Amino acid sequence: MRLSEVIGRRRRDPARLDVPPVGRRSWWLEEALRADPGEPCPAAAGELAADVCIVGGGFAGLWTAYELHERDPDLGLVVVEADIVGAGASGANGGFFSPSWTQLAGLCAALGEEGGVAYAAALAAAVDELDGWIARHAARVDAWHEGILYARAGEWQPGPGAETFRLLEAHGYADRLRAVDAAGARAIADSPRFVGGVVTPDLTVLQPAKLARELRRVLLERGVRIHEGTPMLRVEGGSRPRVVTPDGVVTAGAVVLTQGAWAARQRHFRRAFAVCTDFMVVTEPIPDLERRLGWGSHMGVADLREMLFYLRRTADDRIAIGGGAMGIVPGGRIRGRVLTAPRLARAAARGLVWLFPQLEGVRFDAAWSGPMDITGTALPFFESAPGGRVHAGLGFSGHGLTGTRVGGRILASLVLGVDDEWSRLPVVGPPLVQVPPEPLRWPLVQTTAWAHEAGDRARERGRRPDPVSRGVLALYGRYAARNSATGRD
Repeated sequence: MRLSEVIGRRRRDPARLDVPPVGRRSWWLEEALRADPGEPCPAAAGELAADVCIVGGGFAGLWTAYELHERDPDLGLVVVEADIVGAGASGANGGFFSPSWTQLAGLCAALGEEGGVAYAAALAAAVDELDGWIARHAARVDAWHEGILYARAGEWQPGPGAETFRLLEAHGYADRLRAVDAAGARAIADSPRFVGGVVTPDLTVLQPAKLARELRRVLLERGVRIHEGTPMLRVEGGSRPRVVTPDGVVTAGAVVLTQGAWAARQRHFRRAFAVCTDFMVVTEPIPDLERRLGWGSHMGVADLREMLFYLRRTADDRIAIGGGAMGIVPGGRIRGRVLTAPRLARAAARGLVWLFPQLEGVRFDAAWSGPMDITGTALPFFESAPGGRVHAGLGFSGHGLTGTRVGGRILASLVLGVDDEWSRLPVVGPPLVQVPPEPLRWPLVQTTAWAHEAGDRARERGRRPDPVSRGVLALYGRYAARNSATGRD
């Protein structure tokens, strides 16, 4: 069977759901702005000066500004954001502030055992620390620190391997990941698909756009200057680098680049990551959610397919779900249909009804997408230009929001020239592997994504993936093995 036939067959799937058009803003951001639009942050104009200029008003940039102010309140900090705070991926994700215990074996393979465990432990500690941050700042972010179920929604979905459990045991973290059988999984959320899974307590679900906007509020109260509607046109190096914007220039002692997927337009980062889009949908309020699904807590849920579904309850008893498919952005050009594709939004909606047939007929009230900068290892990277005046932290997609909190500490240490536990984490340095160059990247990544999705759908139906999908994934496996990271020298 030809690949075009496989793709065409999926697109003619009769099980089509009534999903609203994909919105320009996420449902999360619209809700956050209704609750508190915040004070205006006008665009940068004229000549501005700062000790540090941070480019990008998403979580990585905001946490970097927060951490720099914590360490030195006298620093003059400027944040420039092309849109508004919360408009990018930071306001469009699932709101999972999560560790990476289930990926521990992969982290250790990429970073070395000591480095992988250290990074995973830093992420898990950040989950606990967030509770204190929310209380300290009276942040209204609709947060529940109740953990997550990684569910096996079928015998074909593997759980974490024996090596992950061995590493947890060896390093004193055996209690952070607990295996459950079908009954244990269904006691958390009663999907007839669940045959088992693993649970970790180290996860908080929250309203991501509200967290971004609350970070914005806290920084403004501390005197940090935030300029929205201010895209960076270019950064000019030197002893005092300059960030050039449409109507102004910010001259600073140091510049931090945290634009996420939009950094793909800069030559230096063109092979650092692929740009992909993830889609989410949210249902109408479901007031009898606990009775219908037995889902009485605010634990997050994810299944363990290749294109995993991730879902959680909202404050008003809706279900927000994403995943199941992925858009691939050619050449890093983040615009057009790749952000609004109805099929990709329907894939997320279909996943909810597949996991919970009890919700057949539920109404979906909104759909949205967000761009992701995904490195070859799904790990972020942090690097500094020669001279130590320009720094970058990118590639956070793959391990949830928690990486941006740790990343803010790393970037603050790099800016301040501090040799500490953060600047020594093994994610500091250029990307561990490079992604293929364009024009090869888009067809390679797109074909691999199609093959993963087709394989998941076949296994859902109790079938073996078709020969084309198996062949594509076999080729991808060989490519990944040849180009896999094995730690930093």
